[in-house]
Amino acid sequence: MGRFVGVTRLVLVHGRDNQGLDADALERTWLTVLRAGLAEVGSDARPGDADASFVYYGDALAGLVDGDGDAPPVTVHALTLLPDDELAFVAAVAEEVLHGAGVDVAALRDAVGRAEGVDLGGAVRAWLGALLSALDRYVPGLSSGVVVLLAHDVWTYLHDPDARRALDDALAAAMPVGEPAVVVAHSFGSVIAYAVLREHANAARWDVPLLLTLGSPLAIRAIRDVLAAGSPLRVPAPVRRWVAARDPRDALALHGLGPEAFPLDPPSPAVETLVVENHAPGNHSAAVLLDDGTPAGYLAAPAVARAVADALGG
Repeated sequence: MGRFVGVTRLVLVHGRDNQGLDADALERTWLTVLRAGLAEVGSDARPGDADASFVYYGDALAGLVDGDGDAPPVTVHALTLLPDDELAFVAAVAEEVLHGAGVDVAALRDAVGRAEGVDLGGAVRAWLGALLSALDRYVPGLSSGVVVLLAHDVWTYLHDPDARRALDDALAAAMPVGEPAVVVAHSFGSVIAYAVLREHANAARWDVPLLLTLGSPLAIRAIRDVLAAGSPLRVPAPVRRWVAARDPRDALALHGLGPEAFPLDPPSPAVETLVVENHAPGNHSAAVLLDDGTPAGYLAAPAVARAVADALGG
């Protein structure tokens, strides 16, 4: 595939659950799907490996969140090992995902409390178990394990300075100085990209004509509120345009990043919301090739490709 001749670099930041995978293969899939989307919207841009930096942190993240000791990795069955404040965070994320799927969480709490004969306000472990069972029952295409692992990863990133420094530095090292960079960040990767672009010491040296977040959980209250406690939510200074793409069927991208769910201070410039159709299984992936070779995922959506094409000048 020919190189896209231009001065704007692509910086690609994947989501969670990519540990143990081939980083080069992941990058090829992202670029293949993106090129298909660009071709569909009539763009001449065909970015290749020489034009992109794929920030792969999957194996590093797995090691950081699981630790180096003898404790088993966090799974649904190992939740009792987590501290109460992290359990409450996981429960808050699970509650919001269920609410977004149309589940009456208050009624569920009452029903479980009566069945268990306990006040769930002080029994976070019992309540969380009920929430995870409800996720498996009521949210199609999403398992409770995915929610637990996402919440645990985000919690670790936001509360463990060593983990945060390692992931932040990996993204910062991929950001060019002296040329613009389009940053495309998926799922948990959007949390990292937002935090780095907002807070990193080198941020003033970067020029980001487009921050494109795909299936982002940034507006989930438990995540948003931790970020807002550090400093006001805002479009990061290096970013000239922020576009947030989501499929309403994506259970991990519950909200757009508009003023109600993600209030900015100052309120302008605003985040642009793209509502798209993600035809990947589960409606959440950034880029996949289906069994018949058809490109799918957020990067295959025409409106997403159009935003990238505009930023690349093609």
